[in-house]
Amino acid sequence: MGSIEERNMERVRHWAWTWNNDVMRMVDECYAEDCEVSDMVRDRTFNGREELRLIEKQMVALDASRKMTITRMVASGDTVAVEVDASWDGGNTIAKGCVLLTFNEAGLIISDHSYSGDPTGAAEKDPRSAPQ
Repeated sequence: MGSIEERNMERVRHWAWTWNNDVMRMVDECYAEDCEVSDMVRDRTFNGREELRLIEKQMVALDASRKMTITRMVASGDTVAVEVDASWDGGNTIAKGCVLLTFNEAGLIISDHSYSGDPTGAAEKDPRSAPQ
């Protein structure tokens, strides 16, 4: 494994830690300003940090107790495939969700393709269509 793959896997560990502990920090520290985040199950794409903030605020407002555990990572070049388990205090779980994260030269996520359900129901409404 090369140094780029090792760096990107370390960035994935940081991404998971911030997802668990401070989601707005995750947005700021892990994602590039012009990132593209795709919810592959719902065929929705969010462009940039501000749109990502909207969906993350929606998720946290519903249940901020979420925790994610990385169960497997495979790195190749600028991309890391990540399998995760996630749970919420309300008893909702995602077993073996998958995320493909692509990093830029600075180690920031430029592409996030998530493949998993949403047991909380928070992601069912597109936050961009809600009144601000």
